[in-house]
Amino acid sequence: MNKIQFVIIGVGRIGTKYSKIISENPNAELIAAVDVDFSKRKAIPNLVPFFTNIIDFLDSGIKADMVCVCTPNGLHAVHTITFLSAGFHVICEKPIALHLADGQKMLTAEVASGKRVFAVMQNRYSPVSIWLKKLIDAKKLGEIKFIQINCFWNRSQQYYTEAPWRATLELGGGPLFTQFSHFVDLMIWLTGQPKNIVAESFNLNNEIKTEFNDSGTIKFNLENGGIGTFNYTNAAFERNVESSLTIIATKGNIKVGGQYMEKLEYVNLEKSTQIPVFNKVTNANDYQFYQGSLDKHDEFLANVIHCLHNNLPPEVGIDDGMKIVSFIEEAMQAAEYKNY
Repeated sequence: MNKIQFVIIGVGRIGTKYSKIISENPNAELIAAVDVDFSKRKAIPNLVPFFTNIIDFLDSGIKADMVCVCTPNGLHAVHTITFLSAGFHVICEKPIALHLADGQKMLTAEVASGKRVFAVMQNRYSPVSIWLKKLIDAKKLGEIKFIQINCFWNRSQQYYTEAPWRATLELGGGPLFTQFSHFVDLMIWLTGQPKNIVAESFNLNNEIKTEFNDSGTIKFNLENGGIGTFNYTNAAFERNVESSLTIIATKGNIKVGGQYMEKLEYVNLEKSTQIPVFNKVTNANDYQFYQGSLDKHDEFLANVIHCLHNNLPPEVGIDDGMKIVSFIEEAMQAAEYKNY
């Protein structure tokens, strides 16, 4: 089996993580990296060509199978389109874009290029998420009447000082994009695209300086007519509290909790069903003074390699990413209108 050759664009926290995972996968090889900060070269475990701008990399003529776009959120769309047009497959970190119109441009570029874009939503690889998806698809919960998602996290001033783009609307986009898009994806993956969205945003920690509010509530209708709410904050004291999903349905109730929806906290079903015991602890990405989402990038990357070797479409593609962007963009617009 030929190794898949990778290039990393953006050697920040997540780009560094990709370099480590690629170096540990026997079917992958990192052959180049790009970052505007040349000092980031020392974060790459192997000595590979390192460029400080994309033009120099493209002019080098280096051939690769896949480019990992790990740049700030607001650059994901333009960078994905650039590398598709240059003949590379692309792994695009979340979110794929900050605006639905940019997602559509990405989709057009993907079709024109004949290449594939793999959107990163690694929380789908959580054992609890996989079990819950199978349960819902098998109709064992019946009709879902109500869902509630709670995402209560902490992001300190140090987090924004480390990478100032995170505090901006243009490049960061706010907590729904940067922190909670994974949980928006799980919600849509499990219950379909929400509609009739109303929202409100507010700021709980005025000491942290950003261009957006740190908290909000969103109410919406499910595809089948049920009701849903999504509550979020980045202002929890010192550390993340929880990311939970509660489902009230005609044939059962379920709550998935923990900091990252990695724990099965409550199950009551009409018909007897084997309830798995998730003994393996599902860890989060640990970035020293804060934690990110589930640490499942290794499984995501292994799946990408499998898809490329077998000429399979991405499990999560641009169309999935656009569903997330559509929900968040509409919620942010609704909150802005209400706040106005």
